[in-house]
This record gives sequence, structure tokens and C-alpha cells, in this order.
Amino acid sequence: MKKVTVSLEEAQLERLEEIQQDGDANSRSEAVRRLFAKYDQLEEEYEQLHTEYESLQSELEQEREKTKRILQQREENTELVKYVEQERTHEQRWREAGIGTRLNWRLFGMDTDDTSE
Repeated sequence: MKKVTVSLEEAQLERLEEIQQDGDANSRSEAVRRLFAKYDQLEEEYEQLHTEYESLQSELEQEREKTKRILQQREENTELVKYVEQERTHEQRWREAGIGTRLNWRLFGMDTDDTSE
């Protein structure tokens, strides 16, 4: 191992000594090595969490797109239902109308507001 001299602030030195005592390190050097090991472990955990986060973001975007398509389809279906209902009403009015009214409608078109028959 190589030796390195490091200058620390008083609070950092106190924290290092706490780590030394709490972590059963025999020396400050061992406490620093343990800090590096902990840092490496945390960095690896961060990378895993970041990868998982990106995966979840991708899933979320896919679900949003799916929801958007479902809502668009729902809107289209609603418009289609309205159209079919209008056509049914038109057909029903045609069947229930008398021959004179039908002839009038053939010549001049069916008035959509016509409810006289």
C-alpha cells in the first residue's frame, strides 16, 4: 500500500475517529479504507437504482402512451355511438313517416328538427 497524507478539517477528523471506533477499525487508515469501500458500495447501489429508475420511467412513458391511445379510442367510439344513434333515429323516423312525408323528404331532404310525424 502507498501512503498518502491528507489534510482534514476538525469536524472531518472527529467523524473519522467516530467511524474508527464504531467500525472496529484499528487505525485511521483502516477507517478511511472502510469509507472508500462504503463509497464504492453506495456508488454501485446508486447505479442499480438509477438503472431501475430509468426502466420505470420507460414503463411509465409506455403506460402513458397506452392510456392516451385508449382515451383516443374511447373518444372515437363515443363519436361512432352518437352517429349510430342519429342514424337509428333517422331510420326510425323514415319507417314511421307517412307516404306523403317520405315523398316530401325525398324531394326536399329530411329536416333533422322535424318531429311532426
